[in-house]
Amino acid sequence: MRASRMNLATLREDPAEAEIASHRLLTRAGYLHKSGAGLYLYQPLLKRVIDRIARIVAEEISRAGGLEITMPILQEQELWEKSGRWAQYQASRTMLTVKDRNGQLFGLAPTAEEVVTDYAAAVVKSYKQLPACFFQQNTKFRDEIRPRFGLMRVKEFIMMDAYSFHASPDCLDKTYEAMRVAYLRAFARLGLTAFAVEADTGAIGGTGSHEFMVAAEVGEDAIIYNPASGYAANVERATGIVPKAGAWSAPAAAQLTLTPKVGTIADVMAFLQGNGFADVKAEHSLKCVLFVLTVKTDKGEKQIRTAAFVRGDRDVNEVKLGNAVARGARGALLDLRPMHPDEVRAATGAEPGFAGPGEGLTVDFCYIDQSLKEAGPLVAGANKTDHHLVGFVIERDAKVQFRWEDLVRTRAGDLDQRGGVLAERRGIEVGHIFKLGTKYSAAMKAEFLGPDQKLHPFVMGCYGIGTSRVAAAAVEQHNDGDGLRWPVSIAPYHCVVVPAGKPGDTAIEQAAQEIYGKLTKAGIDVVLDDRDAKPGVKFKDWDLVGIPLRVVCGRGIAEGKVEFKIRGGESKDVPVADAAATVIEAYLKAIETLENAADAVT
Repeated sequence: MRASRMNLATLREDPAEAEIASHRLLTRAGYLHKSGAGLYLYQPLLKRVIDRIARIVAEEISRAGGLEITMPILQEQELWEKSGRWAQYQASRTMLTVKDRNGQLFGLAPTAEEVVTDYAAAVVKSYKQLPACFFQQNTKFRDEIRPRFGLMRVKEFIMMDAYSFHASPDCLDKTYEAMRVAYLRAFARLGLTAFAVEADTGAIGGTGSHEFMVAAEVGEDAIIYNPASGYAANVERATGIVPKAGAWSAPAAAQLTLTPKVGTIADVMAFLQGNGFADVKAEHSLKCVLFVLTVKTDKGEKQIRTAAFVRGDRDVNEVKLGNAVARGARGALLDLRPMHPDEVRAATGAEPGFAGPGEGLTVDFCYIDQSLKEAGPLVAGANKTDHHLVGFVIERDAKVQFRWEDLVRTRAGDLDQRGGVLAERRGIEVGHIFKLGTKYSAAMKAEFLGPDQKLHPFVMGCYGIGTSRVAAAAVEQHNDGDGLRWPVSIAPYHCVVVPAGKPGDTAIEQAAQEIYGKLTKAGIDVVLDDRDAKPGVKFKDWDLVGIPLRVVCGRGIAEGKVEFKIRGGESKDVPVADAAATVIEAYLKAIETLENAADAVT
């Protein structure tokens, strides 16, 4: 490709709305054009990057047994109603919808479990055809509340989604493991440092899932991990052991104590410390957060008033709470919100800030974090305005029915099950795999004939990779002060040849043409920068664009040499006759390094 035909338009200034490196650099380097809020046009350079990502992902999913298909983006409401997810997605306002000329309502695909389950039911009839796995790489939609960060959070994106069908959970486990390896192989070949973490199943559902994260400071997801034990989980899913609270001068029995106008944990502690309990801390208190959860059950939608109690120095994990309530109500969570002040007064008989698990609390469900078992005396709300119970022991003094649950948000400093200390880091989610079980197949009557000559619902798994998000994640991991530094496997072009002499210098132009021709013939994707621009402008552009390899034909031509440089490395002089071979050798070595990393995945 000749640069003069690439319509290359780089920017010297950062876009005003760009907050992170990938958004800033992809826009400045001419990869990304904003079409609307959360909507982007992929310019030619980015289209090439995404095509390379898609090819590698497809190769690894195929290697794991996947068969590629293309499913419709428009999905019928009826299919989603069969699975029970239509109401759930409408309530969360996640799915974009559109009507045809006849008034029929369709969803714009955020995912495709319903469509592929319907397909499998039509083409897979017997256990002899199982396992089967189908995948696609197609456009998806999400009605994002606040699109931001360029390709990280958008309304329209490209995703690889795969779905597997099995006769038994054991068979699913084998494919699930094969997909885990396929993901890690794919990310290694893409040049990304990625890791798998335990995750919540969310709206997709199922019995287990793992997210695949690319480590990055700008990541929106918090990961709890212990590098020594290998444990890693999304903060929504993470479990840990909360260190025990220290002793304090609590009374032997719960005392109703006046605490005027101090509803927050910090204010209550400060008041008590100045009134006879100098050694009491937040860790000695019981925090109550009151919620209203909407759950869809077989009998319809139901609002459930819920009290969640954690230690005063900790936070409620709303995902864990939502899962607990959904289990207790035997339904699917549609919505979760904090109670409004008037709802708090109705549930406690007191102003907000004085709720506790003692007499006067009236809710449908009450949960107390399991780390508080045998916690000893605590400070708890008395369900009476301006009053707390000091010396409250849950097992002795609770007056409401409750369940112990893991409710707390695990954080750095907690312990894992082996006693190791957990740490926290940020990550960008680029993939997710789920064990769906029979959630969709049973609801949609998608069945196969088993060896017992009876019909059984498929046991399913599903697997997704954000193809376009991977491109942004790669930039977050591979950039410097000059611009992008693409891994060679996904760079839009592998090499750029830059004539850096005066216009009309035939020796320089001939050398550049010769090298360009050899590389093209060898199958290297190469750019010849034939633009009428100063060398300094060309160098800045290609550093910004991030092409991995560069050959500069300049003053060294008089001595029969050109300058070869790997992006981010030192330059060296090589003979003109050896330039193409040097590029090819560097390219093959870089690819080999990535392939070896993939082969090392276990």
